[in-house]
Amino acid sequence: MLSVRAAFSATSTGDYRFDAQPALTALLHGNLHAFALARPAMGDLSLLVRAPFAELAYRGDATTLSVYRWGALPCVLSVALLGLWLARIARSRGVGLVGQLLIVALSVLNPLTSSAIALGHPEELLTASLCIGALVAALKQRAVLTIVLLGLALACKQWSVVTILPTLFALERGRFRALVGALAVAALVTVPEVVGSPSTYLRNQLFLAHEHMTESSVWSWWWPFGSNGTRYVLIEGARVPVTLHRFPRALLASLHSLIIILDAVIAVVIAKVRGLPLRRDDAFALMAVVLLLRCALDNQTMPYYHAPLFLDLLAWDALTAKRLPLRALSGALLSWLVFDRLTPSFLGAAAPSSILYGISAAVVLALLVRSFITTSPPSRQRIAGRLSLSA
Repeated sequence: MLSVRAAFSATSTGDYRFDAQPALTALLHGNLHAFALARPAMGDLSLLVRAPFAELAYRGDATTLSVYRWGALPCVLSVALLGLWLARIARSRGVGLVGQLLIVALSVLNPLTSSAIALGHPEELLTASLCIGALVAALKQRAVLTIVLLGLALACKQWSVVTILPTLFALERGRFRALVGALAVAALVTVPEVVGSPSTYLRNQLFLAHEHMTESSVWSWWWPFGSNGTRYVLIEGARVPVTLHRFPRALLASLHSLIIILDAVIAVVIAKVRGLPLRRDDAFALMAVVLLLRCALDNQTMPYYHAPLFLDLLAWDALTAKRLPLRALSGALLSWLVFDRLTPSFLGAAAPSSILYGISAAVVLALLVRSFITTSPPSRQRIAGRLSLSA
């Protein structure tokens, strides 16, 4: 019921009309050629998952909004299923009923889920649940499940590449085999689009690899460093000036690559310092660091970008076996304040909101780094013992 309510709470379709709709519409009409020629800012998986649900909208008076709502439902269900799995793990570790219910409720009822639905990007929720599910499976040493979930995440949205190393580093053995398997799963899901139009697929991936929006989001760490520019937009029939912060295209063209490289370097350094396999707290903290940097350093970061980070904190709480998911509760409260309440429209200008987000993200990053410093790495003897027990 929570998932249905969240999916059908959408009152508009956001970016859906010019992003996922052409490809999804082609699928719904069985036009695989048009599906291959569409260029959505996502992988194929969420479209393939959404299509059977979106078809249900045509059982009645189908509208763009109803098709979008039905298509969003399986994406919301994915985070609910992750919440149920985490609650079950938490119960096995002694967490009481209240804590379990909070884990399930928070997985769906949080500001970031609402943002993804409202802005037309439910595929972010599906990708987030797959990425965090893969990490949990890796920590539980379920290699096959890790491969499947990570591969599906890679086939769902391109940013999931930053989660590869934190996930693989949590495995005790077979990391290269897991990587190859995940890539194979992703390739298998992508086959229909590649076969339909290889050149279109390649052009779209190259296009998405480079940032093309010169204006920076107010929730990006880059925003204060951009040069001011003014654009006039129509609001209720009146032309209103909007101040934008612009960046050189040369910088933006390499921004996504730089984020991926930085996240990879950080993951390798942490793995070297802390030792492999990463234990629970190190794995969740590393995943949180790379996901936070992916958000803060992107030029166009939006509230829903932080959904995988929130689910990582929720999973960390579930596997830590505390009475209440305090990390996730704190994350939900902070997200609500920054993205829902203390916004530019409330504060009267973009600068205070940008500063608030910048400080909040920096504090969270500092706390995550502190978690590495304040806990000692496991000894080599302990790691060897874990490997012998699992053999």
